[in-house]
Amino acid sequence: MKTTVRNVITNEESIYINDLPLIENMINAIILKEKATSNLLNKKFREKIKNENNLKLHTSKITGRSFVYCEKYDLIAHTEK
Repeated sequence: MKTTVRNVITNEESIYINDLPLIENMINAIILKEKATSNLLNKKFREKIKNENNLKLHTSKITGRSFVYCEKYDLIAHTEK
């Protein structure tokens, strides 16, 4: 699957091609943004990011597509099959 994580302010995009869920790819994008790549595989650190940023899977009422939004970094993630 292809996941696109886009900054809604700058339109800067990161593309992830893998089988990870949307939330996991959003966490990857946040780790890169925070320049904390040494923690990419740290489960406790990943869980902390998920909880601190209240990352949840949502479904658009308009398009029916799933997405994850991170308010702190103005990031939105969605998948394309």
